Amino acid sequence: MAKKLTVIEDETVREASITDFSAIAESITVWERLTHQQYAKNTLVAFKNDWNSFLLFCIQHQTSALPASAEIVHRYIEKMAQTRKLASLKRYIVTISLVHRCHALPNPCLSNEIKLAMHKQRLDKHDDYTNAHGFRDNHLQNLLESFSHATKAKDVRDMAIWAMTFEAMLKRSEVTALTINDIEITPEGLITLSVNGTLIALSDVASQAINRWLTLSMIDSGFVFRRIDRHNNIGDNPLDHSSIYRIFRRASQELELPTDVIFSGQSPRVGASQDLADAGLSIHQIQHQGRWRSPAMPAQYIGQRAKRDNTLKKFANKSGK
Repeated sequence: MAKKLTVIEDETVREASITDFSAIAESITVWERLTHQQYAKNTLVAFKNDWNSFLLFCIQHQTSALPASAEIVHRYIEKMAQTRKLASLKRYIVTISLVHRCHALPNPCLSNEIKLAMHKQRLDKHDDYTNAHGFRDNHLQNLLESFSHATKAKDVRDMAIWAMTFEAMLKRSEVTALTINDIEITPEGLITLSVNGTLIALSDVASQAINRWLTLSMIDSGFVFRRIDRHNNIGDNPLDHSSIYRIFRRASQELELPTDVIFSGQSPRVGASQDLADAGLSIHQIQHQGRWRSPAMPAQYIGQRAKRDNTLKKFANKSGK
């Protein structure tokens, strides 16, 4: 959900803040004040670093950063595009816009010049992306070993999500929408999921993880996976996509993986595709198991980019007829 940031109305306060943002910041204090602490610390650190980078560029070119002209923003984007990915360029635009909006200054990023510049970057960097890091079977096994005797609600819930999402190759939306009515449990404790009309039988391992969660949470109706507050109380509201992202980000932290390896909500589908490919399954078999409409995405996930591009062209031609 977008944050509702407050524009600084008081002229004296605004001038003081502009002065603060005209100097390289060493801490996030000025950002906490500007955003009224509506963002997580890591987000504020990213804002600070992005703004410091833009500010330094403006200083080097002896021009104002606040307010900034569309021309200097354009030059900055062109410079950063030489070494940065499209996602980073988009983030720079967000940061520059935010600072101008909060200080009630004209936003250079709304100009046609910047819109055209970013459109050019999207065309130039249309293939500028990387897959989410794959959450694979070895990661799941290590987590199962670590959390096999967990008793905290958050640990048991997250373990069930890690196991089920990986094994059933679920999308984030499918995890958050899952209800008790979508689960069938045999007398032996094995679980079958009903996902958009498709039945998915889970292994004993994944079934046990889900059964542990259902037993601990005592959930017998409604959504299966729910929010848990800081006091370990299980709420009524379901998880959202951001929650699934944080749960998989936690997995990468629990596994003590390198700092550049961060799982996301897409990671289990990526990792499962890679494991299936290693086991000898074809692209179309992986497509069927992951319930994709075309083989383009599994082809991308297992590194067959040429196959993905050819598939996308075919679908584009069909839609154009």
